[in-house]
Amino acid sequence: MKYLGYSFLISGLLVVAAWARAQSGPENLILAFTSLAPLDEAAEGHYEGWAIVDGAPVSTGVFNVNDGGMPVELGGGGIIDEFTASQDISQATSIKISIEPPGDADPAPSGLIILDGEVAAHQASLAVSVPDREVIETMTTGAFILATPSDNDVDPDNDDQGIWFLTMPGPAAGFQNLPDIGPHWIYEGWVVDVSHPDGPVPYSTGTFAMAEGADSDAAGCLGGGPPFPGQDFTAFHCDAVLDLDSGNYVAVLSIEPVPDTGSGPFQLKPLAGAIPTDALGMNNELQNQAAATFPTGVAFLSQVVATENASWGAMKVRYQ
Repeated sequence: MKYLGYSFLISGLLVVAAWARAQSGPENLILAFTSLAPLDEAAEGHYEGWAIVDGAPVSTGVFNVNDGGMPVELGGGGIIDEFTASQDISQATSIKISIEPPGDADPAPSGLIILDGEVAAHQASLAVSVPDREVIETMTTGAFILATPSDNDVDPDNDDQGIWFLTMPGPAAGFQNLPDIGPHWIYEGWVVDVSHPDGPVPYSTGTFAMAEGADSDAAGCLGGGPPFPGQDFTAFHCDAVLDLDSGNYVAVLSIEPVPDTGSGPFQLKPLAGAIPTDALGMNNELQNQAAATFPTGVAFLSQVVATENASWGAMKVRYQ
């Protein structure tokens, strides 16, 4: 389940806020989002809002967001002007936004909560709900080397065709203090070709739960490689052959939902960095971009609108 948004490749973050108006009354909710990405409904599912009342989840409605960031009805429908719950949510203690699978008929929320926040004074600030988000946002960097250890006997001179998330000498893990984010989320490494005329093309290096130990496919289809996440993109394996120090590639660490039904990096990309043309023989850094790129949001219980007679413009000002 992924969104091919490569805002990390440009110097400024394009921030798009999504607003849903609520009329006065305890069953309605205002939701606002920044950087929340559209989902492919057929492959990835949809979003659903939840108000936690007396410890139990109450659905506030399903939605997607359009390319402009506005909440919309499923199936490419119109913009949602308000979210209406099936019961009084004025005493909600928290608000959660889940990702629900395609064709979802379960009345309860899935385990994939992408945003949540506690309610105080009838509003909640929503942040990414991955375990240990604060640790991820404050990790200094990640690191990688270029090497192709799995085929050194076949071709010792193609080290620019492989990437491994480790540092030398050692080897040592390229991700320090990487927290456990299971069971609903998992890490995935990527290299992204940003030179393609039709847009960025991602190549997975495999999924993993820990900074040490082989990832889901080791060095490639034939296995091998050191006990760290990485990939050899060589003719020896079944992958495309990539010239990673050409200046056309970016290395990315993403956080993926479980199960993962998309074809590119999901919208949570805490670490990223261009692969330099002189990357061979060097420990190369990935920069932390989690705080700048993770989606956020805010929820206003509509009681605020009724008691304060707040205008649509005032709600925008309060969030901004």
